[in-house]
Amino acid sequence: MSAAPYFSVESDTLGTLRVSGAITFANAARALQHTPQAARGGNALHIDLGALEAPDSATLAVLIAWSARARRSGAALRYLRAPPGLRNLARLCDVETLLGFA
Repeated sequence: MSAAPYFSVESDTLGTLRVSGAITFANAARALQHTPQAARGGNALHIDLGALEAPDSATLAVLIAWSARARRSGAALRYLRAPPGLRNLARLCDVETLLGFA
């Protein structure tokens, strides 16, 4: 049995969250437990996806769930620097606008 891929969510000094590593089917449930907390009614919380590795449909599902949870709490997430493969998958699934890719 192999270990689930590594991923992390870390904050920088400007308040942007950086997601690194891989979010896959093997660790998607754990990633859902790390839903970013954005302020209600304030500016959108920026999440830098530039260091994501090998994004797939599980990655996309986690990002959609994070966005939905933020919206339900009156907040918003904005994803920055999404890898091209993830952008293409989001476009194919018609959720690019929903995710607020910048």
